[in-house]
Amino acid sequence: ASGGLSDADIEKMVKDAESHAAEDKKRREAVEAKNQAESLIHSTEKSLKDYGDKVSETDRTAISDAIAALKTASEASEPDADDIKAKTQTLMEV
Repeated sequence: ASGGLSDADIEKMVKDAESHAAEDKKRREAVEAKNQAESLIHSTEKSLKDYGDKVSETDRTAISDAIAALKTASEASEPDADDIKAKTQTLMEV
């Protein structure tokens, strides 16, 4: 039966899939990091609103700055998973 793919076509498709796999993985990691960041931002902002008066002005400022940095990283047009993860860690440590 003619009409099937040639070995060259199949090999090209496999190579294309392999080359895109790394990009897909990077994109998936960025989406996962962004989702985690957004969740942390939301819970931290809520905690700051609920308990902010029990935290020093210095700590509130540090937390707000860390939130702002994480928002900037996660809202980038090309989010970088490593950058988001680093800023997520910073916010968690404040």
